[in-house]
Amino acid sequence: MCQCATEAELGKPPPSYSLIPSNKTPSHCHSTNSIIIRLTVLLENVKMLGKAVKEMILGPSLGHLGSMIGSRPWLWIIVSFLVGLASISSIILNPPKLEMGFDSGYTTLDAPSIMEMRAQRDFFTDGREGNPWYSALFAEPRDKTKSMHAGKEYSEMKRFYRYIKNITIRHDEILDKNLSYYDLCGSTCDLNELLFTTESMSFFGMSYPVTSIFAYQSNIGKHFYEVKTKEDGDLLSAKKAMLVFMAFYQTKEVKSDLSLYEMRVQHIVDRHNANKNHSVIFTFHGERGMAGAVESGMKHAFKYLGAGVGLSIVVLFGILLFFSRLFSQFTFCRIVLLWITAILVPMLSLITAFAIYNFFGYAITPLTIFTPFLALIHGYYTVIMLTHTWLSDSELRRDSRDEHLLEVDNSKKSFQGGFQVFATCMPSLIVTSSPALAFIICSVYSIAKYAAVSFLIGLIMAFTIVFSVFFFSPAILIICPAKDFSPLPTSEKKVIQPTLKRVESMRNCYCKHVDKTKWIKAVAVIVVLLLLIVPIYMGCTRVEGNLDYRQLLKPDSPRNYGVHMMSDIVWPTWFSIMVFVNKPPNFADPREYGRFKDMLAEIDAIENKLPNSTDMVWINDFCRHTHSKPTDDTLDMTKFKSFIEDAIYKSWRDGVKFRFINDTTPVITSMLHIVSFEGTKTLADKARLFEKCRAVTNKYPEFKTTPFDTEIGFADIILQVPLVVAVIPLVATTVMFIVSAIIIGNLSVALLNFIIVCILYSSSLGAVTLFGVTINPFNAAFFLIIAALSPSFTTHFCYYYQQAMRINSRAKRVERMNEMLRKCFFPCISSVLCSIAVFLPALFCSINIFETVAFTNIVFCCLGIILAFSVQVFLNMLPDMFTGTHWFCSPQS
Repeated sequence: MCQCATEAELGKPPPSYSLIPSNKTPSHCHSTNSIIIRLTVLLENVKMLGKAVKEMILGPSLGHLGSMIGSRPWLWIIVSFLVGLASISSIILNPPKLEMGFDSGYTTLDAPSIMEMRAQRDFFTDGREGNPWYSALFAEPRDKTKSMHAGKEYSEMKRFYRYIKNITIRHDEILDKNLSYYDLCGSTCDLNELLFTTESMSFFGMSYPVTSIFAYQSNIGKHFYEVKTKEDGDLLSAKKAMLVFMAFYQTKEVKSDLSLYEMRVQHIVDRHNANKNHSVIFTFHGERGMAGAVESGMKHAFKYLGAGVGLSIVVLFGILLFFSRLFSQFTFCRIVLLWITAILVPMLSLITAFAIYNFFGYAITPLTIFTPFLALIHGYYTVIMLTHTWLSDSELRRDSRDEHLLEVDNSKKSFQGGFQVFATCMPSLIVTSSPALAFIICSVYSIAKYAAVSFLIGLIMAFTIVFSVFFFSPAILIICPAKDFSPLPTSEKKVIQPTLKRVESMRNCYCKHVDKTKWIKAVAVIVVLLLLIVPIYMGCTRVEGNLDYRQLLKPDSPRNYGVHMMSDIVWPTWFSIMVFVNKPPNFADPREYGRFKDMLAEIDAIENKLPNSTDMVWINDFCRHTHSKPTDDTLDMTKFKSFIEDAIYKSWRDGVKFRFINDTTPVITSMLHIVSFEGTKTLADKARLFEKCRAVTNKYPEFKTTPFDTEIGFADIILQVPLVVAVIPLVATTVMFIVSAIIIGNLSVALLNFIIVCILYSSSLGAVTLFGVTINPFNAAFFLIIAALSPSFTTHFCYYYQQAMRINSRAKRVERMNEMLRKCFFPCISSVLCSIAVFLPALFCSINIFETVAFTNIVFCCLGIILAFSVQVFLNMLPDMFTGTHWFCSPQS
């Protein structure tokens, strides 16, 4: 090595590769040749300017930084601890908010569900503010041969339902009365009463799904499941029954009362089911119970994640032991000290990043669950690379003090000598951390919660580099100081450790095979083509958002059964969508009513729509009352008053809002039309169905129609989450490409790195999709973390391969590969082992969400190793003129 080698590592090209444009110009200024030459001169000037900028960034900056830190290592260690202490104090003094719900912030501000949920609230609360609350009571006979639609099973269900609606929730001191469900439910108290009225008037039994009572018809399909009927539709048996509860709360007190009501009902249900003399088994499915079960599942999974953190720390210790044997540098005490220091880096970066995140008012959400593991993994990548570079470069003998990176005198060489590590590996570490800038930029993303987690990810990556430089680097200088300078011996024979000698021998053999063997190149090309075809084309085209709530629960959680009842029985059999018509037509006007019927006809044409006879809308009952048909050109609205005041039909007062002009002419101001579908099995099915309904209702804007379901908010979250895992990673990789093009200083190498990083992220996403993994708000944040970590697998190889040409302008490809692998093979493979270890125990935690994250991490790491091999081969395949020291094309000697 020589002086120009060190300058090369600082970003300066070898003198032989300097290209100075000629000042001579042709005399024929207007000729085509003169224009071409002028453009060439201009292009070369731009290239030289780019080199100057890069030299300014990587040369003096890194040298001065190393000198500054190396001259006062204890000062920077103390400053780092003070920053960490200040961050902890900030968090303690300003405790973070906890927002584990999905009520808001997970969709764009113009998401249709926001308006649709507001329409439902306004309809049932007459425009007052409020939030919906839902729960369901499932019933099934203890004797499986019995049915829930008749006999003592039905009577017990009815009696139990009446009882729990009247139980005392608490005594209100202000009102001096015992509160019950009737004090909380408002206009929704009688949602199930139509079923009981229908049964009491069905002297000859009930039909399914619509029962006729004299001249009236009642829809009971939403209450009974797993039914058997006669050929004429008479209901023979129903193995499951469902009763629903709904309320709106405006205050925290009412919400607390509803939560307390859930708890009391659950206690009553448990006590009832424990009594074997009862003929019905009840299952109560509510928000409080699910929240508790999800929390229990999270705690269970965190035990495995904690074990993963412990395992990764042990693996890190083993890596440091391996490095100590490889380079014969450490004593055991030094290994322990360095190990503890390395662990502190991700801790400090996470605490500092979260303190800033918390300072700006962001809350802890489900999306932030995996961000501590980003700090851990990215911290491992950085400190392992720094440690390996420190030790491997300390093995080199140098022919002058200048090669110690700006050593100014003999008194400083002991602490500055090792800081050539900054010139060697810091540029590539900056490139791997460059997505931090993109994630911080994405804090303005249109979906608030994803913007917030992007901001946190960016801060974590940035502070990992900061603490690696200002904390870990001075610490390693103190723990393992650089060897004193000694001139090269007169003989050129190097003294090499036995372990290093064996490693070099294997590395030389590998590099020669990659350079000479065509089948290795063919394998690399085939691997990349397969990744493009199978995971990316076949997998990414199947990416969809979905969530089964059982993915969040422990296998033995009793709440699984309630989710099973909803997802596997209720939704596939009878999934109802409330269609709120906020500006109904004039039903006496044939043109307006005709347009309205066209809209309903298009809804009826949607796939898996149940017959319109099952629709629940006042129009059907009104036509029965007036002996007309819904398909008539107009409706005789003069009979509306007698209809709405009928003993049976007056229950429609909750489904249609109206006023009278002169006490005779009705004006329908808003109405509810409930349509039902079958075959809806997943939340993704719901989301697709909502989109179809919206497509229809948007064609008729004059009616201001909004479809609604209790899951419509989460359906929009599911619909928008695939875009999140595409847009933000695209921004991250684009910024990484720009930074790498500047720092690496070669377009071809930077472009190759960019393409491979994109393939790595896309193939990871597509591969897990082929195994049935879907995107949801929980693992979406982890896919963002994968995007942040993707450059770490290939960037170091690309940078060091190109850097080898700067160190030796006449280096052959085998020599360049050898130098590349010497500097980054062991740190890269060691970092991957730590990364796998972090999530490995979670693969067995039995909580599906965390199992899929662990599986995704393993797939990502395996594909990263494969593509890291492929990028080595592709670098070897590229012509030297495109991987030289110039930005685009280097002249050949």
